[in-house]
Amino acid sequence: MKLLITGTTGLVGRHLLPKLLLKDHKILELTRDIERSKALYDEKTQKVLASHPCSQITEQIKEFSPDIVIHLAAYISPKDDPDTMKRLIDSNVFFLCKVLNSIKGSETKLFINTGTFAEYYRGDDQLDPAYLYAATKIASRFFVKYYSKINNYKEVTVVPYTIYGGNEKQKKIIDIIQDSMFSTNKVDLSPGDQVLDFIHVDDVANFYVHIVENYKSIDDGSTFKLGSGSGTTLRELSNLMESITGKKTNINWGGKPYRKSDVHYAVADTRELRKVGWTHSIDLDSYIRDRIQNQHK
Repeated sequence: MKLLITGTTGLVGRHLLPKLLLKDHKILELTRDIERSKALYDEKTQKVLASHPCSQITEQIKEFSPDIVIHLAAYISPKDDPDTMKRLIDSNVFFLCKVLNSIKGSETKLFINTGTFAEYYRGDDQLDPAYLYAATKIASRFFVKYYSKINNYKEVTVVPYTIYGGNEKQKKIIDIIQDSMFSTNKVDLSPGDQVLDFIHVDDVANFYVHIVENYKSIDDGSTFKLGSGSGTTLRELSNLMESITGKKTNINWGGKPYRKSDVHYAVADTRELRKVGWTHSIDLDSYIRDRIQNQHK
């Protein structure tokens, strides 16, 4: 199958592409960094530079004629100052529309959009953006819906919850809590009562593969909230890590106040996942036992 994918050098993309390449899919990357892509995937994929003029991008994509598009690329920030506003709209709205416009008249069968749990500020099913970033992701749904309607392909939105795992330069909350075990100074964190749904990056990547392999049976317009369905507070996460590693964390809970728009309950409703025959395979306890515990031996 021929797949057009954006965001291939990001966390999810780096875990997804090797899985798709193993299944002999042909992949065209729409990337901002050709050299980074070559370092990751060599010549195993075709590549289009995202900064090329729209006409050139469209020509190359039409020649490739993707069966499925996976849109992972996004600019993420909790800020809403003018500079951030421009970057959010350029990346999350204008760039998306460039992709959508490039497949007009193609034989594309499915467009997989990627959202964020911050689209659900109250933690329910109602779209209500916590940040300007989340507002751009909500807006993206309507652009995807419009283009899919006029071009007669199915569209779905995948909403990953709190992703962990992988080797990232930017530390995640698990890394921060782990690092506090070796810190002589207390690490300032929020009060730690927010409830999050942790999903491993390999599970996230596996779900996109599942959608690709089962695209014919996927309902048009579906939203898949991608998580485990279980919530864990940051304090509970800290306690779990202490019990497994036998080391005490050194955290000043409440040293940082909650931000005004912080989402306090973000647990995935996994009913749509179960409808398509998928469930996560890596649980948080096992990850900590198998990965983090080894680092403390």
